[in-house]
Amino acid sequence: MILNLEEAAKLLAVPEVTIRRWIRQGKIPVREGRGQYFFVKKELEKWARTHNIFLHRDLENTPSQYEPDENALHEAMRRGGVFFNVEGKEVDEVLRNAVSLCPLPPQVDREFLMEMLLQREKLASTGIGKGVAIPHPRYPLAEFSNEPLITTCFLHSPVDFHAVDGIPVFVIFLMLSPTTKAHLFFLSRLSFCLRDQTFMSFLKQCSAQEELLQKIAEMEDEISGEKGFLPASPGAFGGP
Repeated sequence: MILNLEEAAKLLAVPEVTIRRWIRQGKIPVREGRGQYFFVKKELEKWARTHNIFLHRDLENTPSQYEPDENALHEAMRRGGVFFNVEGKEVDEVLRNAVSLCPLPPQVDREFLMEMLLQREKLASTGIGKGVAIPHPRYPLAEFSNEPLITTCFLHSPVDFHAVDGIPVFVIFLMLSPTTKAHLFFLSRLSFCLRDQTFMSFLKQCSAQEELLQKIAEMEDEISGEKGFLPASPGAFGGP
């Protein structure tokens, strides 16, 4: 079966601009004729498998090999790191700086990650209100991180993320998860913390990584003792 550029982008669940960049870099199997690009579906699927890229139909059916423990949010945030005075006057500048700070394996294509984050922002803002944003790719991808990680960035100056309440964002939690299940789990834990007014007041005054991690550990202890705690729904904070 032959696919055009638009169909290939849909199959791989990536923007067309990403496909074009891979073509320029000679990374993806492609054929050209009459000034257009064509892809053989079987070749493309085989290439995707060898490069650990999920096909669109697989995204919601990917089995989770990650089993979070009671300190999962704390550990994910420690893996991702906490950074202060992150520069940026616009959303794309903030996201680019956050991606550059994120402790990713050397083989990860940071430009690809950046494109995925911008694609998600175009779909709907990840600014959830109260000065907080949770940027993340629209589809969780294991190629970014085998274990979930959350990179926390306190911004040098608040930035307009076009959040529903109109409040500029002062802190972002860049969330990378290998599966949808893990993504929703961490959304639920983080949302529990962000609903707490004391925690929100703490965030506005936080000045050190260990302070934040200690506070998160305390919140997770509270979560563990919370009866009837419900995970976030797929639509939480604007959807996956």
